[in-house]
Amino acid sequence: MEKQLEKLSHEDRMLLLRAPALVSMLAACSDGGIDRKEKADAIELSHLRTFTSPPILHPYYKEVEKIFEEELERMIQMYCPMGEPQEQMLKEEVEKVYEVLDQLDEKYRLELWISLDSYARHVGSVHQHFLEFFVFPLSIRGITE
Repeated sequence: MEKQLEKLSHEDRMLLLRAPALVSMLAACSDGGIDRKEKADAIELSHLRTFTSPPILHPYYKEVEKIFEEELERMIQMYCPMGEPQEQMLKEEVEKVYEVLDQLDEKYRLELWISLDSYARHVGSVHQHFLEFFVFPLSIRGITE
């Protein structure tokens, strides 16, 4: 991981380390704001990823964990309440993350992209009840969406 981050400028490296907080904010704020449950879940996930992510990403998530809570709090102050201008700024910052990913080796880039995508999905689904996946395993507009 260190070799991957060494390829990047300091600014790009920090953006990549803030990426889980960025995608958490974007996913959680899709309904207007981030609540305590979404925030707590995102913070817990930042810790869990230090050992549940693919081994190639463990060092990355150990670095993320050091700054995650502070970054998430900073983003909450910056983007909430979430309006259209704030959402657009947040989306632009997330797009920059994907531009930085293009500078990394293919395997690392793919693993990190998949991990960030699942991170966003997890935080965005905090309020779904586990029975929903058994009763309504398919996506049904108006019921599960």
